[in-house]
Amino acid sequence: MINRRRFLVASVAAAFSPAVVDAQGRSTAKLPRVAYVWLFDLGPSAPYQGAFRSRMEELGWVEGKTFTPEYRSAGGSQEKLASIMDELVRTNVDVIVAMCTPEAVAARKVTSTIPIVVTAVGDPIAAGLVTSLSKPGGNVTGVSAVLLPLSAKRMELLREISPRIKKASVVWNPVRKDNEPEVKIMQEAGRQIGIDLHSYPVRSREEFATALDFMEGDGTQAILNGGDTLLSLEANALVARAAKMRVPAVYESRYFVDAGGLMSYGPNFPHMHRRAADYVDKILRGAKPGDLPIEEPTRFELVVNKKTAKAMGLTIPPGILMRADDVIE
Repeated sequence: MINRRRFLVASVAAAFSPAVVDAQGRSTAKLPRVAYVWLFDLGPSAPYQGAFRSRMEELGWVEGKTFTPEYRSAGGSQEKLASIMDELVRTNVDVIVAMCTPEAVAARKVTSTIPIVVTAVGDPIAAGLVTSLSKPGGNVTGVSAVLLPLSAKRMELLREISPRIKKASVVWNPVRKDNEPEVKIMQEAGRQIGIDLHSYPVRSREEFATALDFMEGDGTQAILNGGDTLLSLEANALVARAAKMRVPAVYESRYFVDAGGLMSYGPNFPHMHRRAADYVDKILRGAKPGDLPIEEPTRFELVVNKKTAKAMGLTIPPGILMRADDVIE
């Protein structure tokens, strides 16, 4: 009996890999190339890439057999990121998977024809990638992280945790174009509930360390963060400083809670990366990116770390615990 999985893999290879004959007359195959690009070291985002790779294989795209993957990190350098994108366009890669906003913007600057699949762009319209989510119309499609509406919710969670908070701080990376409107929404939400939110933009690890010192000296009573890989790489430092200051913090990803942070509310990022693989699959099978609506996440997670709350002397309101998708004891 033919193994069904092997049959599917072979079918994909036959359907999407044009035959080539070498000098000896042996049949070979040209595999489609898919580039997965990220600005900073992968670090905490490794599980997201793992989710993408796993889903690709489920869809019949086996690395080195039915497609050629190219994983590229810019090591935090915008210049290197631009160079990587130039090379990928020059060598005519089939699809570029852009992990976050900076990667997507860099790719879009150098190509309007090669399909770009985004995995976690907070606001593709604000980032200038598309003019419509339902009808992208160009070469960019994928999954939006929908961080803007969630930003106000994080402020509300802070107020619910500690009704006495008057002053909070948000650290964010302005390199990610959709972070600025996210911060503005947080500030407006804060004004409506009586919280003065101070903004700390950081573009590097050095600026991040300086911002932490300023926040501590400024007497902040709570901490939030914008969505960005740079801040995820500094998760341990941010969580440790919040613990040292004994102030509550609401993060945009559960990664911070797993690292000892108090609470997070945001999209399920591994699931979003699996959905991005679905987009790549459709494009490799002939779909045009401009015809594929950009998807907004359908899974959101409220995660609470009761152990951290106890260490800080905080009591998490029962209402939050009841709504939580996961509680770390």
